[in-house]
Amino acid sequence: MWSRDSAMEGALLIKASWQTILMYTTSPIELHIICDQSARDFLETRFSLLTGPSYPLKVRFYQPSLQSMKDRIAREGSIRSDHAAGLPGLMKLFIHEILPASVKKSVYIDTDAIFISDPTLLWNVFSQLKPTTAFVMSYHPDQDSPVWHQASRICSCVMLLDLEKLRKLRLMDSSVYREVTDDSYPPALSPPTFRAMYGEPGPDGYKNVKLGDQGYWWAIVDSRKDIFEPLSFDFEVTSCLMDTYSITLGEDGISEVHELPRQSHVKGTPQEGALIRPKVLHFNCLHGTDVYMNWEGWSNFTEAVTRRWGPALSYHHGYKWIWLNRGVKTNNSGDKLVDISANINVVFEDLQFARNHAIANK
Repeated sequence: MWSRDSAMEGALLIKASWQTILMYTTSPIELHIICDQSARDFLETRFSLLTGPSYPLKVRFYQPSLQSMKDRIAREGSIRSDHAAGLPGLMKLFIHEILPASVKKSVYIDTDAIFISDPTLLWNVFSQLKPTTAFVMSYHPDQDSPVWHQASRICSCVMLLDLEKLRKLRLMDSSVYREVTDDSYPPALSPPTFRAMYGEPGPDGYKNVKLGDQGYWWAIVDSRKDIFEPLSFDFEVTSCLMDTYSITLGEDGISEVHELPRQSHVKGTPQEGALIRPKVLHFNCLHGTDVYMNWEGWSNFTEAVTRRWGPALSYHHGYKWIWLNRGVKTNNSGDKLVDISANINVVFEDLQFARNHAIANK
């Protein structure tokens, strides 16, 4: 999360989806939030309202400096972004480097999404994956966008990341790694996938990659399907391109037989023939606003997404943080139920490797 606007969206994500961690969760929660100071300041005002959630909540802030992010991109040497998310958006490719080695798996979710069901269901997908799978995201092979090199066939908006596998695979390159000739360390995984899709990078890196980090993730998916699995559309009911698959609130007595043929944008996808049971709503591509909850279309019932999901957003946006408190402030051991700390001295994994192996940072 970079900026207060992003934090405002993230607060709803935490409250309403991780409020599905706080509202609907059936287990303790750990939130690992990569952000700047303004986002942290905003979120801490909300966390301060939590005195007795249903389950223990651990929050860890990570605050890489803007310069450290620029330096990491420079050490990679080829990636650039044309996306509005800019440099912070590219950090989605480095989550495994920013979070500590003790965090072995994570679920990443864009701040313009909310859960409407227990997030434990999404976490449980990890237990269903093949042994070789390192990451999972939604997959739309029916999409055809040559101008984006078909990068809209995935969405890096909701991802399951096996951080331990991504570290072992050495997902992203670095000038540090290129200094090592020891064959016991693998070469970085991503450079050949980028070249396979986009050719050789120019002196200033790739300038033909679209959709920011998603364009790079797509190159990895396209070349290394052995480490990728598609995510059920249940966990990314998106308003962008897919029209939320024409799924809507209402008609609570409808049968699965009658609901299935109403679904759109599923032909030719892994979801074809399977009912979508929405668990995460993603309100992306709502243009004209920096904070999706403030989109003027929410007051216009002729907008399809407003008709379908406006009441759900209104409910979660309006749900008060203080209502998440259940009255108990400590667990049976006397420990506080809310544990918050911050790391403002983030060191990327490649620099940790350099320090451990006495490699000069060039």
